[in-house]
Amino acid sequence: MAKNNKLLQIHGFEESLLSLGIGRNCRCLAAVSGGIDSMVMAHLFVHSGYKCALAHCNFSLRGDESDADEELVRLFADSHDVPFYTVRFDTNGYAAENKISTQLAARELRYNWFEEIRRQHGFDKIAVAHNSDDSLETFFINLSRGAGLNGLTGIPKNTDTLIRPLLDFSRKDIEKYASANNIRFREDSSNLSDKYLRNKLRHLVLPALDGIVPAFRGKAAESIDYLDKANKFIEAETAAFMERNSFAKGNDIYIPLDEIRRFHSVEIRLFYILAAYGFRGETIANIRNCADSAVCGKQFFSSTHRLLIDRAYLVISPAAETVSSYMIDADTDICTDRFDLHCEIVEKDSGFQLLRNRNTGEFDLSKLSFPLILRPCKDGDRFMPLGMNGMKKLSDFFIDIKLPVTEKKRQLILVSDGQIVWVAGLRPDERFKVTETTKQVLRIRLNFFSEAPGI
Repeated sequence: MAKNNKLLQIHGFEESLLSLGIGRNCRCLAAVSGGIDSMVMAHLFVHSGYKCALAHCNFSLRGDESDADEELVRLFADSHDVPFYTVRFDTNGYAAENKISTQLAARELRYNWFEEIRRQHGFDKIAVAHNSDDSLETFFINLSRGAGLNGLTGIPKNTDTLIRPLLDFSRKDIEKYASANNIRFREDSSNLSDKYLRNKLRHLVLPALDGIVPAFRGKAAESIDYLDKANKFIEAETAAFMERNSFAKGNDIYIPLDEIRRFHSVEIRLFYILAAYGFRGETIANIRNCADSAVCGKQFFSSTHRLLIDRAYLVISPAAETVSSYMIDADTDICTDRFDLHCEIVEKDSGFQLLRNRNTGEFDLSKLSFPLILRPCKDGDRFMPLGMNGMKKLSDFFIDIKLPVTEKKRQLILVSDGQIVWVAGLRPDERFKVTETTKQVLRIRLNFFSEAPGI
């Protein structure tokens, strides 16, 4: 929350640093882009007498503009006799290689490099120049994405190695200080475009709210502060709950279901427990439903952990770094962030009917060898599509049905003893189909969430 223009004085900045535990003997690496926020922060560090150095990333995204940003920061450092570190990144190349957005690539590159410089040169903290307006924009971005309470607490003032000494001050405070002290800065042309959600909030939504609600930003900052305090309270309560009730066996964590059910809001309790293990949103809601109804044997997967609902416990175990295949028995239930799966054995009696929908696979139980494996497809995979007598390469099948390349990479197949049983959601294998002589059917319901294959 802005503090009555204290940023216009060196003293206000010093108070902010002290509140973050930064004393005169701390050495800070200031991340300076060349924009108004970071140039003001650099000026405040230098003129308050704190020990600091400047670090600048040239992301090579705006040609001459990027080079001019770097030169401005270099000149400032030279004129104030401050150590200066710079690096040039191939940001687009990194984004393409890692299949991430340019924005995420730039974030990963800069923070990894800042930490590398901090370690190499013995700096205590990395200082970045986010302000209270940035925190408010982050609140609205997370609100639009359905974030939990933790996502609605704005930007944290500090972490183990990172501090944000301008977070108590608004963009207007920073503009006034820059004007009063004749600070040179550069405007990133991308900040003027409404292509990005953050810029739309900055240019359109927040100014409209300013016009509707007097002193909107200050009141919103107070609300975010209350949310942060509530979140920290629940985190502390969750830590105390786990300390009292959970226990470990080897690498597995056991949490008594009865203790979870005693809490007045089971889903909130589960959210704060399971978020630490990579579980999110709908998966946690599904876990809660199964825990409430005492569904035993159901498995859920995050990118790092597996959760099993046992008779009396939630059992959380480390999974492989990337879960890519799943073992399936005749009574398996699995839920991941991509899909959920349910298996059941059905008697093929006089009332039996094939369901014939693409997300349900039905197979002759006697022809299957357990455990089945659900996995991504591999080069060289072959199967016998339903209705055919010969084998076909899976890659040729995908071409025949014109499956997009993006979906090929995500496609799952069900395998029994090395033989494909089902190209999930697309085509079963002829060899495992239900026939007149079938006595028992394994029915597998595999429901993909958004952007999954087979839908």
